[in-house]
Amino acid sequence: MKLTLYRQIIVLIGCLIGLFASPLVVAQSVTPPVLPFCGTPSLTPAQSLSLGQLARLALQRKRASGAAPTAITYVSIRPHIVRRSDGSADFNLTRLNQVMAVTNSYYLLNGFGIQFYFAGTTPDYIDDDDLYNVFPFPEGNTVDGRDATDALNQYYVTHFTNPGVGGFARFPLDDIVTTRSFIGTNGGDFDLGNRLIPHELGHTFSVLHTFGYSNGEYPTDELVTRGAGANCTTAGDEICDTPADPYHIAGAYVTDANGCPQYSPGSTARDANGDLYAPSITNIMSYYFPCTHDFTPGQYDRMQAGLALRQTHTSYSLSHPPTNVVSPSNVAVSLNGIAITITWQDNATNEMGYFVERSTTSATEGFVPIGGVGPDETTFVDYDTRLRTHYYYRIRPSNSTTGSLSPTADIATPRTTDPVTGLTTTNIMANTAKLNWNSLGDNVTYDVQWRAIGSTGWNEQVRLPQTSVTISSLSGYTSVEWRVKASDQDTYSGPVTFTTLCQTPVTYSFGVIPARVSAAMSWNTFSPASILQWRAVGSATWNTSSTITNTSSYTLTGLTSDTQYEWRVQGVCSATATSEFTDPLTFTTYACVSPLYPSATPRAESANLSWFMPYFESGRTYAVRYRPVGTANWATVSSLTTTTCSLTGLANNTTYEWQVKSVCSVTDESAYSLLTTFSTYCPAVPIGLSSMPTATAVTLGWVNANALESGSTVELQYRSVGNPTWNLLTETARYGYSSRQLTGLMPTTAYEWRVRIACSATAQSDFTATLTFTTGCYAPSSNYLSTDLISSSSARLNWYNPADPGTKYDLRYRAVGEANWVTISNVSSATTGGNYSISGLTNQTTYEWQIRTVCSPTGSSTFSTGPNFSTLCKSADYLSQTPLVTSAFLSWGQAGVDVTYEVFYRLAGTATWTTVSNLTSTNTVISGLTGNTSYEWQVRSQCTNGINAAPSGTNTFSTYACSTPYSLNVTNLTMTSARLNWSFANADAGTRYEGRYRVVGATDWITLSNLSSDQGQGYFDLSGLAIDTQYEWQIQTRCSATESSAFTSSNTFKTLPVCTSMYTVKTGLWSDPSVWSCGRLPLSTDPVQIKHLVTMPSNYLGTVLRITYDAGQKLQFNFGSRIKMGE
Repeated sequence: MKLTLYRQIIVLIGCLIGLFASPLVVAQSVTPPVLPFCGTPSLTPAQSLSLGQLARLALQRKRASGAAPTAITYVSIRPHIVRRSDGSADFNLTRLNQVMAVTNSYYLLNGFGIQFYFAGTTPDYIDDDDLYNVFPFPEGNTVDGRDATDALNQYYVTHFTNPGVGGFARFPLDDIVTTRSFIGTNGGDFDLGNRLIPHELGHTFSVLHTFGYSNGEYPTDELVTRGAGANCTTAGDEICDTPADPYHIAGAYVTDANGCPQYSPGSTARDANGDLYAPSITNIMSYYFPCTHDFTPGQYDRMQAGLALRQTHTSYSLSHPPTNVVSPSNVAVSLNGIAITITWQDNATNEMGYFVERSTTSATEGFVPIGGVGPDETTFVDYDTRLRTHYYYRIRPSNSTTGSLSPTADIATPRTTDPVTGLTTTNIMANTAKLNWNSLGDNVTYDVQWRAIGSTGWNEQVRLPQTSVTISSLSGYTSVEWRVKASDQDTYSGPVTFTTLCQTPVTYSFGVIPARVSAAMSWNTFSPASILQWRAVGSATWNTSSTITNTSSYTLTGLTSDTQYEWRVQGVCSATATSEFTDPLTFTTYACVSPLYPSATPRAESANLSWFMPYFESGRTYAVRYRPVGTANWATVSSLTTTTCSLTGLANNTTYEWQVKSVCSVTDESAYSLLTTFSTYCPAVPIGLSSMPTATAVTLGWVNANALESGSTVELQYRSVGNPTWNLLTETARYGYSSRQLTGLMPTTAYEWRVRIACSATAQSDFTATLTFTTGCYAPSSNYLSTDLISSSSARLNWYNPADPGTKYDLRYRAVGEANWVTISNVSSATTGGNYSISGLTNQTTYEWQIRTVCSPTGSSTFSTGPNFSTLCKSADYLSQTPLVTSAFLSWGQAGVDVTYEVFYRLAGTATWTTVSNLTSTNTVISGLTGNTSYEWQVRSQCTNGINAAPSGTNTFSTYACSTPYSLNVTNLTMTSARLNWSFANADAGTRYEGRYRVVGATDWITLSNLSSDQGQGYFDLSGLAIDTQYEWQIQTRCSATESSAFTSSNTFKTLPVCTSMYTVKTGLWSDPSVWSCGRLPLSTDPVQIKHLVTMPSNYLGTVLRITYDAGQKLQFNFGSRIKMGE
């Protein structure tokens, strides 16, 4: 493959903070980690395979070159740290050295691998407040010119413009931009060193996610099996010692095991062979956020191949020389408990910091970085130690390799022989307890384990230097066992058991919703039952509920209005175990309050009133009173059950005042609300009047800009000018624009007209001002004349002109400068306008044209002039395409009325076009394409007389991959048959499918060949199935003779059992399976007995062999429902 083609697989890797929506869910109550993880935009399978092939080829050539192999390859990284403009930053050299040292520990396997060192003596600091606060994602040209050309370039930033992004990197390519990686530093040093930076550098050296080439949106098609039949070298991450990863596959679940994720044994996700997945949760290139992290040997091999590929590139190198730093000296170690303190003498001024390396093998081999410190720092404490172990330490400047190593120092941790004694439990609470034991002496650490009795897994804390620990997150009223041992021993002392206390419920002030004489209470409980107490504040006696079980809510009734109460809750774990009561909280019942926020929507003779109440109370009603302002007597509307009221029979153009009050009981009602006023009115006169007259008719238009009262009408009056009598037309009033056509008018006559709104027989708006129009034979306005579809020899002329039915038009046109017109007479048109195509024109010539209206044999308008146009064979435009897998629908804009087209298409980047000729429409379907492939295409207009336009611009598209069908489901289940359904949106007429099914547990599949679909929806009816039997089925897409997808995962269904007596067991709908004794709907083979009232849903078709009825029972039909009897 040429490197220029490989350029397509530059991929931006974005690490996003938070968990993506995914079928991989937490099955127990686990708080998902808010950590940055990779959001890699998907490679195609071909690009992913190409990347691996290029890397392996580079490694083979490297090994064949005769170069002496080295156990460790040192790779330089140029650090770029974005800081505030004043030079301050949260990410400093101490943190940088620590996270890179930990990263280095993951890039060694048995003393072989890659080790990173810093290029230069100080980082490249980018002091910019804007970039510190928000760094662009992706980076664009922000850091152009800052990259070192002889090292990897790693940029450390605080926040990205996309707040969910935590970092990104690029796969190997001969472009200096691909040496960059960007690390968000606000996620904590543990995640930076143990996962994020190792993960991103994995991509830098060509390693994929464990689930494959995508970012998780395309589930893996890697098979679980290894050996014969495996596809692990071409699917997933293309590495066979990483198990197939079902990330984003339905049925794959993660559970919590002592605070760490594990793949749930209850997961049901299966591969195309029906095998269950067993992914590696701890792999650094996965999406599981484990407690421990690792790469596999196969991933180390792929890193070496990615390194070899980068070493072939010429636009950059990885050869920055290590800095010549004076070696540290006087290395000393000391034991403090189990922790080991390492000190040394700093003899240099040009170090960027120090890596601390440790070995448990000898003073000369097996060293692995365990931490780092900043420049001028000379102390490091190793807390990650074990008893009964000999440790060797040395110090390496972080900007050097092996030339500046310090001498080594060693120390041995102590040993223990006696078992731990004196195990006691104290301070036992509902969720915590203190575990205690006797000391075995100085410098000893301890491992403690505990669990709820009956659980299979242990929780643990290890290497504790003290002889007691308080454990938390226990469940209330639970029996717990625990045990302890010295960290270097194999045998635990114990277990010792204890039972936690019954946990006190949790109450909240917002856990009460008071009303006037009641209150709804809720709380959080941790026990099977609760007891609630309440009393009026100041009262000495508590009211006590009965034991409240299976709920954590309760409604108090019979309270006194406008009274303050206090309440508390007690947990009840058993007859003898209860919790303390919660601290009392208070609430106040409402008084019978006046309604709030009264509002009115008036019309001419009516008004809609509404108001708001802050709480609901059953039985409460309302009373409204209203009157015209200035009058003495109120009209009252009582016993209203909602917060609205409609008043009718009001006087138009009158101001009313009104009030509303709450009636809470016979003896308790509120005061009336404050006075509110409204004025009745009939909406304002219409606006925007217009007229469009013809010879004997007119279209009149107006706009009603106000909301209208129900039943309102428009009164339209018109008459000939000078006539004293108005003609009256009425129609239903509508909001917005309205129009009315008047016909049968006198030709060449002036008319006047006006309109008004009539809200009722006695309430109308004013009339509009009187306007006039004159009937006549009018020419189309030049503003409404246009041309289009112009080619080398033709054009279409268009006009808009309201006219009487039967109106004709005369058209004439000529080349500009010619004396004679070409006239086309008596052209028919719709009553609003039309168009006409003219042909036989001369290419590259400017024409002018005119049109007039012919209202009768003796009456015509003047000519109106349309816009000039110039003939030209126009290139097609507005190209668009809809690709599928092996075909594509192409379309373009019409280039003229007498134009044909040629389409040219080819593989993107190739030289030879395929031509489709003599197309008379503006679309075509091309077929025989290859899936997951890029194509480009053009279209050329072919005008008359052999004149062709230049080809259009080039459009590109990519066909879809031949992927698996989706939305698998089973319908029409009977005892011996089932319909299998699937979808595949990218199907075309030639798409076929192969299905297979079998009894669950059987080894052999039954194959269904040459299946088809319609508009991407397919189905197949199975028959001859076994009764009451579980089946599984799968399906694959056959896109062409050479392209097929993998099979889908299994979808299961169970045929119905035999039911010898089908009768109703309750009243209900025919379509409800619970109505029937067999727990399913009747089939055409079932005799049915109706023992209850059964209703057929609307438009429902039921099937049955025959029906009998018990006395008094019936089958009730709705609109469109039917029953079909007999097989």
